[in-house]
Amino acid sequence: MFIAGIDGGGTLTRLEIRDADNSFIRRESFGAFNISAIGADAFSARLDEVFAACGDMSGCAALCIGAAGLSLPQTERIIHRQLELAHFRGALRLCGDHEIALRGAMDGAGCVLIAGTGSICFGVNSNGVSARCGGYGHVLDDAGSGYAIGRDALREAVRSADGRSKPSALSRAVTERFPQGIGELIEYVYSKAGKADIAAFAETVIDCASAGDGTSLEILRREARELRELVQALSRRLGMTRPRTALLGGLLASDNVYSGIVRRELEGMAEIVPPAHDALWGAAQMAYEQT
Repeated sequence: MFIAGIDGGGTLTRLEIRDADNSFIRRESFGAFNISAIGADAFSARLDEVFAACGDMSGCAALCIGAAGLSLPQTERIIHRQLELAHFRGALRLCGDHEIALRGAMDGAGCVLIAGTGSICFGVNSNGVSARCGGYGHVLDDAGSGYAIGRDALREAVRSADGRSKPSALSRAVTERFPQGIGELIEYVYSKAGKADIAAFAETVIDCASAGDGTSLEILRREARELRELVQALSRRLGMTRPRTALLGGLLASDNVYSGIVRRELEGMAEIVPPAHDALWGAAQMAYEQT
């Protein structure tokens, strides 16, 4: 018998296998997991690929899948169908990627603040009550995320071109990417770019801020305040004072000017702690905890 944890991401799917005593066996990686990005048929094929890598699924005592969008009815139906075809009869837990991230980051009460392409804050208090703040997608939310920062960079370029704001290192860096002018930028945003493409401009903001560009620094400070509000709201909802908080996601997990600004915003209201483990480890533990 074995247990399995799956961390399903937009570009990468990761699998961890452990034995019935929770001892590590192996990890494997596969392609994208998000059904919205790859479609239903490719999602079914991805599940088949992952389950085949597990081995005989009739010997899987428990499985935890953590990913965005698992609450969608179509996604859940496909998962249950493919598991039935794989002869899985064990315990199953489907949860958000923020849940496995928290389980991997720490034991007990605390929260994770995640900022990558999107953003979310998720936590649990000493009574085991959990809550989330943010994470409602780039159209409505994702404040403090790579998408929000990248969108602000593109906005600054068009404002500068109009004369609504002064030229800056950031506006020049963005417009240099579009040698045919603002018209090319507009066509790119509305006809070609996806969410991740917009979010990629966050690196340009971070680079310009590192070089001292005031416009870029102001964007990062504004978005960092948005992330602080997520932690504040979550703390109030869960009745936590200065919660242990792990900073995760592509923008916060590394040492850069933005993560530094966010850390300063959280001083006094949160205890920043390094994550003990990653989200995949968390998924495997959540599987084991079902046995």
